[in-house]
Amino acid sequence: MDDPRLTNSRRSCFRRCQREHHFKYNLGYRAIREVPALYFGQMMHRALAAWWLAPREARLDAAIEQIGKEPGDPFDVARVRALMIGYHARWADAPYEALAIEVPFEASLLNPATGFPSKTWRDAGVIDTIIRDTSAAWLRKLICEHKTTSEDASPGSDYWKRLKLDAQIGAYYQGAKALGHEVEGCLYDVLVKPRERPYEATPAASRKYTKDGRLYAAQRERDETAEEYERRLIDAISAEPDRFYQRGIVVRLEEEIRDHAFDSWQIGRQIREGQLAGRHPRNPDACVRWGRACEFFAVCCGETRLEDSTQFEQLVNVHQELPPLRGAQPREEATYAIPAEDSEPAASA
Repeated sequence: MDDPRLTNSRRSCFRRCQREHHFKYNLGYRAIREVPALYFGQMMHRALAAWWLAPREARLDAAIEQIGKEPGDPFDVARVRALMIGYHARWADAPYEALAIEVPFEASLLNPATGFPSKTWRDAGVIDTIIRDTSAAWLRKLICEHKTTSEDASPGSDYWKRLKLDAQIGAYYQGAKALGHEVEGCLYDVLVKPRERPYEATPAASRKYTKDGRLYAAQRERDETAEEYERRLIDAISAEPDRFYQRGIVVRLEEEIRDHAFDSWQIGRQIREGQLAGRHPRNPDACVRWGRACEFFAVCCGETRLEDSTQFEQLVNVHQELPPLRGAQPREEATYAIPAEDSEPAASA
């Protein structure tokens, strides 16, 4: 069966490349490989969830305990530990308390022009955290969205300007409302990945020694250990906390929420048109992103096939962040027939 849930990740994938979207969400394929950058973000996300869930006085211990369960590369673990120690030092006394953590939502996707729900799609996602601002006289509620980035996230940077167009925030406003929470903004909680890399031993052929037999100051006889690396990161974070942590309240006006609704509706229509036509255009401009090739690049180049079980697996639940659909079955490459319920005016999705 086809999954009717339209999440932010699915919309982003479709905007990026319709062929990638088809492989991932229409057919349910994923590459059998772990992308280090993605795993780092997932590890960070789980540590943050543990931090928010715990009582205020036990937050850091809860986060460190969660990190201790991670089987990742020891240097990635060191980065996450250092960032969480700094995060706690920076935000432990902030006047926010968690009301709900990792909250899935599902709601009707409404046509913003008519107010009628889609017969094909439902809006869905997972909100990181819903929080209460205890410093406000009326105890206002906010969405809290955690992000890790390698970009410059300082105030006034392009990173923050781009949030004016971030569809995810608009979706979460609607999701919070569907869950019964009237929120007044989104606390965008940004953690910047350390640029510092572990030190490596100087190649033997390049080593230079002083007259008393010591290596030059910038050279090393051995690689830096994960423990040494973590201590160095903690020192760097302590010296420049603003480089690693930024928060800002992002609000959405009625007009902006309406723009988001139109964007989501149109994307839903475009996905459905591709399904009905059985055509999913490729986007060569998106084949390489952030220095690595798309997981389906070799498929599009004709070098391999999706059916190669050593490289790809087919998921029953294409939205791994959401509970599986009841009665869901593996997908098949199929020609989509137009159901009777979709034979309606062009304004539908």
